Amino acid sequence: MTYGDIIHQNCFHHSTVNWWPLYAYHFTDIQNAVNILKEECLYSRYDAKRLNIMRNDNASHQVIDMTYSGATADVRFYFRPLTPTQYHNEGFKHPDLRYCGDINANVPVPVFFAFDLESLLSMDNVSFSEKSQAGGGCQLCNTLEEFSQFNFDQIYNSSWMQNIDKEKKYRQAELVTKGPFSINSCLCAILCRNEVEKITLLNLLRTESPKSYSKYKDKIKVCKKNMFECNGLYITDCRYFDGKASIIFSNTYEKRRYISRYKTTKLRPLEATIDFDWVSAKTLINRQSTKFQINYETQSGIQFFGLNKPRNAKTLYTKIIIEGHLMCFMGQQLVEAALL
Repeated sequence: MTYGDIIHQNCFHHSTVNWWPLYAYHFTDIQNAVNILKEECLYSRYDAKRLNIMRNDNASHQVIDMTYSGATADVRFYFRPLTPTQYHNEGFKHPDLRYCGDINANVPVPVFFAFDLESLLSMDNVSFSEKSQAGGGCQLCNTLEEFSQFNFDQIYNSSWMQNIDKEKKYRQAELVTKGPFSINSCLCAILCRNEVEKITLLNLLRTESPKSYSKYKDKIKVCKKNMFECNGLYITDCRYFDGKASIIFSNTYEKRRYISRYKTTKLRPLEATIDFDWVSAKTLINRQSTKFQINYETQSGIQFFGLNKPRNAKTLYTKIIIEGHLMCFMGQQLVEAALL
């Protein structure tokens, strides 16, 4: 029996989503994703902070403080998406709703890096655990025999948990290795939550590193099912037409349910900024900036009027920042009204 044989069995017999077992998953924020693609490497949490390449610190400090130091010195992957940690961190979450009040428990625009699991398991210096390494940790393994004994029914289960304390640890089973880890070794896809966030990642990458954009743009895709919780605030549409910009916010059942579970006080409005950059070729002709507020619970969208196209402007770039976090970076060709 090989790692590939076990993975094949997991796809058909042990996972509620049959493609989950094919990959190992690295979950991060869009700003960190840009740095990963520019560096072409994954770094441990410790090294990313030391090298000042972690733009968004999206881990709960309360969990980190309970995690043994070796885990934060390793590059980490999950066996699956939709982990308990992702449920709380996938955002944007209102500061008053964040896990245990920890301001860092927030991944405003989530991105998954999906790696070929069989290739990863076959590499030297890769270890794996049947349960989460956070908190008290779990025994690390590195042999085929140990891997074959894992409880994959629990690891890949996505039904309601009957024994939360026990089952959630299986759903955060991990793989770890020493960094830096070259993403080119077995990267399969870079997965975004919707088209707006995919275009935002592409625009960030094209702006900061045209070389990285050309290399990775075809791997950046949208995955709408069995990957994201969609239980926070995010932007689902951003368009300009005839002097008016329309922004649509998420209003999912999952978001409303999360609010009802964790809201303990009235949620203050969120502070946001939108920039409209009118561009001809690569020259900025004019910038219009507006500050506004968002009602986290009820607001489904907002419109901006009086955005008259300057003469010679060929493209409009729209950036939306909520409480310091970039949530949207869209480009629209004004002649053909095509999104970039």
